Amino acid sequence: MSVDIEPEWQPATKLNVIGGALDFTALDPLPDGVTRDQIEEICYTVRELYGDYVDEIVAETTLSQREAQTWVLRTLAHDGTDPLSYEAIGLYIWAIGRATDGDPLSRTIVTEYYDRAEAKVKRAEATVKRTGPPPYPDDVYDDPALLWVDTPVAERLQRHRQPEETFSDCLARLLDESVSAVPLATFVEAYRTERDADYVAVDTVYPDWDAELRVVAGVQVDGLEPKAVADATALRVDDRTYDFTVSEKSDPIHADSHIVVYAETADTSVALADGTDRLEAALAGVERSLPDLVSHLRSVGATALAIGTEPAGAGAHLFPVFEAEPDGDPLAAIERIPLDERTLDVGRVSPVTVAAYRERSETTRLLWARGTEGFESTALPDDPANRRELLPDAVLRTST
Repeated sequence: MSVDIEPEWQPATKLNVIGGALDFTALDPLPDGVTRDQIEEICYTVRELYGDYVDEIVAETTLSQREAQTWVLRTLAHDGTDPLSYEAIGLYIWAIGRATDGDPLSRTIVTEYYDRAEAKVKRAEATVKRTGPPPYPDDVYDDPALLWVDTPVAERLQRHRQPEETFSDCLARLLDESVSAVPLATFVEAYRTERDADYVAVDTVYPDWDAELRVVAGVQVDGLEPKAVADATALRVDDRTYDFTVSEKSDPIHADSHIVVYAETADTSVALADGTDRLEAALAGVERSLPDLVSHLRSVGATALAIGTEPAGAGAHLFPVFEAEPDGDPLAAIERIPLDERTLDVGRVSPVTVAAYRERSETTRLLWARGTEGFESTALPDDPANRRELLPDAVLRTST
């Protein structure tokens, strides 16, 4: 396989592209058109960015040199650069740690270094979490994270805490109070009463559409934004705030990518309560872990879940399997699958029947099956690393 490296690419991007083209079954695993000197030059540029971090970790923690290299290059990324893939890290360790003889480190070897580093970091975090009296953070929060602040800041937070309020609750409250958010119901009512809006929807056609809600409002005449909307810096949906923009149109297209929040037009009628429920459900389903995904599919009657062996666009191609044609799209909102150390985008979802899946079985990989007729029961592994190994390499390379 040959690769073309563009000069303007970031060093991390160059290494990721080269790493994705490695072929360890060949006598020389490097792709055509790339020399060892080029790889060494790219790697030393990367070292200028991250070498000090690695040296500090090796000097002050229990992580070994290679564990530190893998941890830093997987979890840290300068603004505007990509995290390095395991294959790219294998190239880096090969080029930096010794003369470039032999082969680059394989994904399997680098993954072992990362897993060992992650285990040491988790043990250190567990130690810190338990240096104070109970209740411990793991008993109080769903996903606790360490946060360092200056002592005077901690003292100020302590003074702002309400009775029975945790530091996390206090911070969340103070942040929410600093945002001028308009509730979704208020937003819609303002457009209805002040601008005679008959259609309000959120457009989901954009990647990561939940990062900023793009609201389409159908209004009949030009005018100013309703005051409640103009004064707001965020839109509140189900107790969460989102950045938002509004596009006003006199006759908006009722696109399939629209989640209609409210409509009272000649061809569409959606009550605000129903539209709000749909939007809240979509936002809740944008990002699902593999266990959450399987749990959701169980709840809607799916028989199995498979993934294409080749990417769809820049992400995974999912195949929820049903005994009969499902009503609607059970995974219409999904955009991302968080893995243990990266995020996999979803490029396409194709619900199929059991009969249709059999025709695709050679180009897909089964992740989970309920164990009904025609499917042997297949459980999703409990261990995140084992779940990651189920994913085809070509698909996993698209994750970040």
